[in-house]
Amino acid sequence: MKTFKMNKLVRDKVVDVMKGQNKISETRVLDDREFVAELKVKLMEELDELNEVDFGDKDHFKNELADIQLLIDYLLKLNNISKEELDEFQKEKLAKVGGFDKRIFVGKVDLQDDDEWVEYYRKKGFEEVKER
Repeated sequence: MKTFKMNKLVRDKVVDVMKGQNKISETRVLDDREFVAELKVKLMEELDELNEVDFGDKDHFKNELADIQLLIDYLLKLNNISKEELDEFQKEKLAKVGGFDKRIFVGKVDLQDDDEWVEYYRKKGFEEVKER
């Protein structure tokens, strides 16, 4: 018999099936803090899968977006945020900073050495271009 360490949040019915087949030897229920952390890990995994979907592959996009939305719904629930509250916040944020309708892509940003945003860009890992 081979045993593999999984250490991964999985869907309830997947666990039921695997237990029915005697394939799972160890499980535990996560507390809220652990659950949120694992939902974030799972969300990143789903985003990676979405990244692999080809433009125009509607069914595959729908599948990955459904998984992402489910994870977001759980994160909302665990943080006591209603969908209505999130929608309202999103509208406020759109009014303040806009959306992506114009599809603008910024290649470079020029900042003075003492600009407060310099540190922000460094912390976020943006590549600093040599001075001209």
